This record gives sequence, structure tokens and C-alpha cells, in this order.
Amino acid sequence: MKDALINIDLGNAIRSMADAMGLKVPSGDVGFACPECNQPVKPHKDGMQGPHFEHLARNSKCSRSDA
Repeated sequence: MKDALINIDLGNAIRSMADAMGLKVPSGDVGFACPECNQPVKPHKDGMQGPHFEHLARNSKCSRSDA
């Protein structure tokens, strides 16, 4: 099976739907993974960076993580 990437708009839509349905996901892990390090990430709608994915736990070995 080949991995697929989704954009932040779809990620936020899925997160909003899970929130609206009252789904409790462990530690905020909606099931998204960083394409570089494969660690769990979650979508964010707002912030200084605008919409983006963020690692659940910082990963200093990943260039996509805020280390």
C-alpha cells in the first residue's frame, strides 16, 4: 500500500468532524503522521503560522518539527 498525503484543509475538516461527533481520540491523535518521521501529527486551524500540522511530541530529529 502506498502512503498518501492530505492537505491541511482536509485535515482540519476531519478534525472538526471528529470533534462534532464527540469522538475521543487518545492524546489528540486523529491518525495523521508526519511524512518525514512518521510520528503522529495533528492539524491546527489557527496560529501565527496559519493552518498547519504539528507534531504531538516535538522531534528534534525531524526537520518538520518545531525543535
